[in-house]
Amino acid sequence: MRASKTKLKLAGALGAAGLLASLGCAQASAGTQKGLASAEAQQGYSLGHAIGLQMTETLSGVDPSAFVEGLSDAIYSREASLGPEEMKTAILDFETKRQEATRESLAALAATNAQAGDAYREKFALEPGVSALDNGLLYKVIEPGAGDPPAPGSSVTIHYRGSLVDGTPLDDSYSRGAPVTIPLEGSLPGWAAALERMPAGAKWQVVIPPSLAYGETGAGDFIGPNTTLVFELERVAS
Repeated sequence: MRASKTKLKLAGALGAAGLLASLGCAQASAGTQKGLASAEAQQGYSLGHAIGLQMTETLSGVDPSAFVEGLSDAIYSREASLGPEEMKTAILDFETKRQEATRESLAALAATNAQAGDAYREKFALEPGVSALDNGLLYKVIEPGAGDPPAPGSSVTIHYRGSLVDGTPLDDSYSRGAPVTIPLEGSLPGWAAALERMPAGAKWQVVIPPSLAYGETGAGDFIGPNTTLVFELERVAS
């Protein structure tokens, strides 16, 4: 009964979709192995295999045989081989080392992104028609538009298309077929610096340094620390 409850909790916590996605990486078997003929056995093995695949990266550096031994002792309520304080110390040590590895990885990524962004901005700044603001924003006017720039504190309606400096696409309002309306004061600093200067109907290519984008933190899975962003911004005439 204990094993069944554990299986259900694991499945619920990790999510069926995530487990099924993990199994996509598994190698195909020649057939049902001996001892896995029953539905319960196949379910147990499949859940264990999927959870193991999910944990491969998370538990990098951990002794896999010791991990399986500890998992087995917990599931079957066997006496633990280590005391509570020993296990607490070991887990804290593992977390400390993992956090340090994460910090080192992010620092290396930040340095790589900063170097790539600097090189891109230096090259873009030399192109004909490119202007630079004191805050580091670079822009090229594609369509000049007409009329006055938006009033301070107002909202603007725009189309936009964004990418990283290597051409990796980001968000794109054109593909959705509808512009968006945003407040100038609530937009990305690099957007605000450009849009507050753009007449209605204007279209600019804008290169935004990290200090006017997401800085040393980054955003989501695609915009890492110290990332330079490239946007095509079009202020739609109202």
